[in-house]
Amino acid sequence: MSRRITAALAAVVVVAACQGPATSPRPTVSSGSSPLPPVTIGVGTDIPGLALFNPDTQERRGFDVDLYRWLANNTEPKFTPVEVSVLIGNRVDELTLGRVQLVVHGFSITDKRREEIGFAGPYLISQQGFLVRAGEEGTVRSLDDLVGKNLCTQAGSTSLSQLTLGPLKSKVTVTSEVGTRQCVDRLLREEVDAVSTDQIILLGFARQDPGVRVVPLTFGTQERYGIGLPKGDRAQCERMTQGIREFITNGYWDQFFRSNFGDLPPEGYRPDPYHLDPCR
Repeated sequence: MSRRITAALAAVVVVAACQGPATSPRPTVSSGSSPLPPVTIGVGTDIPGLALFNPDTQERRGFDVDLYRWLANNTEPKFTPVEVSVLIGNRVDELTLGRVQLVVHGFSITDKRREEIGFAGPYLISQQGFLVRAGEEGTVRSLDDLVGKNLCTQAGSTSLSQLTLGPLKSKVTVTSEVGTRQCVDRLLREEVDAVSTDQIILLGFARQDPGVRVVPLTFGTQERYGIGLPKGDRAQCERMTQGIREFITNGYWDQFFRSNFGDLPPEGYRPDPYHLDPCR
């Protein structure tokens, strides 16, 4: 058996081991008489609702994970997703340096990022919000209530840009961490007053941790999550875009949104499948 086929078979075994429990069906990669070609995918590890990784069981779960596994089994040609953990701030570099072939990691589509990479999507939309300690959510009703506060967000994210260049510019103290989990931990230790990032991410943390609450306040531009891919790969972009459209119109988007975000109303988070971005 060739080294390439051996590696592909090993990837299939890893993916099979990462599927969710029988009580919450997850998309799987269909097996056939020959191994499916591997595609390396950059994915997050610590974002409840979107992408979580358990190092003990090697299990990955979340909406992002369900999406790329569904695409692997339902786009032509089918492929085996080989999952690579990447940091928020490294997503563009991972693609431009060729370490991964796709990135599905709460990746907001922006014109600046399009200068270096391509995008297919969006597959999820949100706006930026705020997370505070339980019992303090009533103290923040407008952006004015955050003036003079210490806020934490992820390094290398659009959330950082919106805090430092948007309506709160020079009005708050902003610190950054490699991930939102680190910011939430600092919030619970009372080292910062609030955590700010996309509301869909904050809602995932609030579902997981009773010590924090999401403020019913959003601001800034709409965050539109897309699948990152190498710049100029139009064929791959068109395959992923068509796959996302089918994922939404065939009801899988709603199914996996419910399984990952519970009773959160999907309105406002589901993009229009007939107005996805054109591939460039």
